[in-house]
Amino acid sequence: MNNKLLEVTDLKVSFYHETGKVQVVRGFDMSLDNGEIIGILGESGSGKTVSATAILKLEEDDVSCIDSGTVIFKGLSLLDLPETELRTIRGNRISYIFQNASSALNPYKSIGKQLSEVLKNHKLRYSKEIVLSTLSEVGIEDVEMVYDMYPFQLSGGQNQRIMTAQCIISKPDLLIADEPTSSIDASLRKIVLDLLKEINRKTNMSVIIITHDFDVAKYLCNRLIIMYGGLVVEEGTIDEIFKDPFHPYTKELIVCASSLTRGDDIVYTLEGFPPTPFEFGNECPFANRCKVRLPECTSGIPRTLEIGKRKVRCIRFEER
Repeated sequence: MNNKLLEVTDLKVSFYHETGKVQVVRGFDMSLDNGEIIGILGESGSGKTVSATAILKLEEDDVSCIDSGTVIFKGLSLLDLPETELRTIRGNRISYIFQNASSALNPYKSIGKQLSEVLKNHKLRYSKEIVLSTLSEVGIEDVEMVYDMYPFQLSGGQNQRIMTAQCIISKPDLLIADEPTSSIDASLRKIVLDLLKEINRKTNMSVIIITHDFDVAKYLCNRLIIMYGGLVVEEGTIDEIFKDPFHPYTKELIVCASSLTRGDDIVYTLEGFPPTPFEFGNECPFANRCKVRLPECTSGIPRTLEIGKRKVRCIRFEER
């Protein structure tokens, strides 16, 4: 039995600029099973969010374009579907939690109305009881009162839960969560992560979480994709990557995260800055920051190598 829910192959995405097109995602691959939680991790500007939004073609056509690649969801080629058919999938079979829930929610509509519209727009069974039950499921108290409230009347943590409720009310197959803990304080972070974990356990809903936080990934995910410079540079299970990171960039990130967790007097930092899309070239994007680089690292973009069930894009593994 095929357990594959989503398969993304060689996805490349460009944004339009006054000088022409600028490619920001230069090669994104991912395979996701039913019920699996996978993390996409990297510094800001690595291409994480753009890769995820491209799966559902969320960017406007006059803003960006998909240069190449395939996105297969339950046998459907999403990139080939007309917009009318994609709308039946967005928010229904695939839901997306945006980074800033307070901004993503409509300030002019009550919470109850916003959740009700998800069901009505997709012609799903609707009742006020379903909305109240979903609000309760994500840990909202006084659901009857919150039902009639507006986003600006609620805290950031409450709005994060409302956004989660809006995304799971249709019982989707896949939930994409973009930095779901970035806009809330530390005391609420574990609550939100536990909520995602519980939803996954109860419903077998697959989850893609976009993050720059190794602690979040380690707590929640089964597998991890590391991105840098618009490319996937490493992929493996959480245990594999933490015990034996392959790519020099992954190793540096883990050292940074460990230093922060230990509370070192001088926190270890990765020197330099990631390249912008305008600086992308035909070389390993990490070459100028890499402590173990070779002359060959600047002679072309390394190919993706499969080592067992793991993947890495590094020239040092070419001869293994």
